[in-house]
This record gives sequence, structure tokens and C-alpha cells, in this order.
Amino acid sequence: MTSRSHQGLVRINNEDCVHCEPEHEFVVLADGMGGLLAGEVASTVAVESASRALRDPAQPRQSADDLKAILNLANEAVLERARSMRYVGKMGTTLVVWAMQGGQAYFSHVGDSRLYIYRNGKLSQVTHDHTLAQRMIDSGEIAPENAHNAPNRHVLTHAMGLPGAFKADAGVVPEFDRVLLCSDGLSDLVAAADIEAIMATPDLEECTNYLLKAALDKGGRDNVTVAIVER
Repeated sequence: MTSRSHQGLVRINNEDCVHCEPEHEFVVLADGMGGLLAGEVASTVAVESASRALRDPAQPRQSADDLKAILNLANEAVLERARSMRYVGKMGTTLVVWAMQGGQAYFSHVGDSRLYIYRNGKLSQVTHDHTLAQRMIDSGEIAPENAHNAPNRHVLTHAMGLPGAFKADAGVVPEFDRVLLCSDGLSDLVAAADIEAIMATPDLEECTNYLLKAALDKGGRDNVTVAIVER
């Protein structure tokens, strides 16, 4: 289990946040939004709240619904911090969680930070982006290959910390050799085929470094964060 985060080559700060905890078998990754202070605060509060719940033996985490409940707790924590800062409606974050319990892996997420599985040399996306572009793909308005040209494609339809916008998805993670969690600083810039090729790198630390380098080589327009779990 390993992770790395980089502010990229354009942004002046890093609003991403990631935490891996091998002992309790979970990874939490967030991509904050709302500007210099608010985005960093939102992502950090979400990751800290979810991590606290995931390591709490009294907090159930034996199903996808249990993980969704943990995301709800994190959302409440972000909203409370926004209220205390008078930033309600002005700061938010994505969040994606992977957790293992009793030999079974689960995920939950909100926003467009992604979870992929890598199995037998093939990369598959497990999460479903909560964006206007994905909504247009789902409705048939645009073809998937044209999503990168869609107007307002990055606008989130669901996010954490924004009143009325929170709606998490959750499910069982299929069988995997490796799991990749990432912010859109990777998935927006690096093609899935290139991510798949890099995921074949045997050493996990080298693999995370190569993924970051691939995003930076493409311009590094956003913060980029990756975490990899190996079976």
C-alpha cells in the first residue's frame, strides 16, 4: 500500500489529501475545491473524519452501506467546518474510500475521484463519476469519447460539503491484483491505456512515481494524487 500527492505544475497549492492505513486496511483520498484555503480544509476534514470512523472498532464497516454511512459522517464534518468558517456553499470536496473487511473489499465515493482495479494486466474503472459530462454520457447526449470537449465537463453533480449536493455511491470491489485510487489530476490527463501500462510496474513505489510523472509530463494542470493497494 502506497500513496503520493503532488501540487502539479500550475496550481500554487495542493487541495488533494490522501491517507493510507495498512493496519486497518483502508485508503481515503479527497480532492478539495473552493480556493486557496477552503479546498484544502474540506479535503483534510473529510479524510480525517472518514479515517477516524474507519479505524473505530465500534463503527460498522462490513458492507457497502456501512462505508456510505461513513461518508455521510465525513460530509457532516465538512459542513460543520464550513459553518464555523462561514464558508457554507463555498467549499467542498470529492472523497473515495477503499476498505477491506473479512477478506472482502468495499468502496464508497462522491464526486469524480476514481477507484480502478487492475486484474490480469487489465485496468477497469469501478466508480462512476458524478459530473455533468458523465450525466450527458449516461443520457446519450454525448459519446464517451467526446466527454473531454463537453461544456462544464468538470462541474460536479454530487460533492461533499455543499448543501443539497451530497449523494454517495458504494459497492463491492471486484477481485483485483491491485487497486488504484486517484484524483482527476491523473485521470483527466493520462489515458486509461497509459495508466494500465504503468500499473504493470512491479514495484509499488516506482508505480506511483511513474503515474505522477505521466500526469506532470502532460502538463500537470491540476493537483495529482494516487494510492495503490496490492493484494
